[in-house]
Amino acid sequence: MSLPKMIWALLFRLFPCPTPVGLSRVGHPTSDSPVLVTCNFYLTVRRLRGILDDRGIDAWLLVADSKGVNVWCAAGGDELNTHSVVSVVKTTEVAQLVGHRTLILPPLAAPGVLAAEVRAQTGWATRWGPVRATDLPRYLDSGLKRSEDMKRVTYEWRERLDTALGALFPFYFLGAVGFLLFARDLILNYLLVAAIAYLLFFLSCPWLPGKRGLTKVAVLEAVLAGVFFGGLFFGFGSYSMGASLIIAMIMLLIYGTELGGLASTLPSDLDPFLARLGLSALGNVSFAGTVRTELLNGYRELCYDRGTCIGCRCCYEVCPVGVWLMIEEKRAVLARPDECTACRACLVQCPTGAIRAPLVHAPSSRDAK
Repeated sequence: MSLPKMIWALLFRLFPCPTPVGLSRVGHPTSDSPVLVTCNFYLTVRRLRGILDDRGIDAWLLVADSKGVNVWCAAGGDELNTHSVVSVVKTTEVAQLVGHRTLILPPLAAPGVLAAEVRAQTGWATRWGPVRATDLPRYLDSGLKRSEDMKRVTYEWRERLDTALGALFPFYFLGAVGFLLFARDLILNYLLVAAIAYLLFFLSCPWLPGKRGLTKVAVLEAVLAGVFFGGLFFGFGSYSMGASLIIAMIMLLIYGTELGGLASTLPSDLDPFLARLGLSALGNVSFAGTVRTELLNGYRELCYDRGTCIGCRCCYEVCPVGVWLMIEEKRAVLARPDECTACRACLVQCPTGAIRAPLVHAPSSRDAK
């Protein structure tokens, strides 16, 4: 393992960290061993291999090109797509080494990878695996059957701290550089307060009111602002204390703004805001004019045509937060629309167009830039 690359992948997940595309062996796979598809983000591949190695599972690993980005972000930004998967199947010797024809796809790739089209272009059957790689051993032991908990994302405290660390550390690092250059006397305050704010917010996140990051962080901001202005009014506190409170408020605002981009269970505040400003893209991530940001901004509305639905269960199987339910008539029901995070997985996978996202009113000219 390359230690510098591992550190980069852990702490700077905002940036691509690619690993080679292609077919590789985990353990000593045979022609009957499962074929797992994943992205070419270095950390994802290392963790997946580690889970399989720890359990002594032999498998074939098909690493598809995602431009070095993790599955969820790459699928949402169309870096991990149908072509990526079809290409790695057709350009490797997996067909010669494997007797069966079943690909196990990561379900968080559903916004970008159309399973039906992969089947049509490769002749391989596709199965959605568990959302969490840690459930792969249980999934394989059960004969490729997913329990309900394997289908839905969670955002437990370990997941919150892990994803936030990789996405937010660059901001923490840049802040430290700024204090070193312009306010060296406060550098220790910054390092300590920003780290405490990070732990406080992400550990308490589920219990803070609201569904979005900025709403959740508003509670903590109000408390800190009260302490700050109370200190000014009543004359208690010090320069160091006041500076620490301001640091905490700024860092909490940064953490809260990006919260929706850190978890597939929450809608983003940052993406629709940037789209409203007319920012079309940032690196490989598109904002203005995408179906996702138009859904989040209210320009589009998720709609379901019961008469067109064939009861295939695709929407139910791929929705990471479980907003779809199946009823006795073998039809889907959009049971929890308020919990939709606009990931587009159901839109992409629906084979009949029963699920649509029509415009309910046109975006402004700035949003269309």
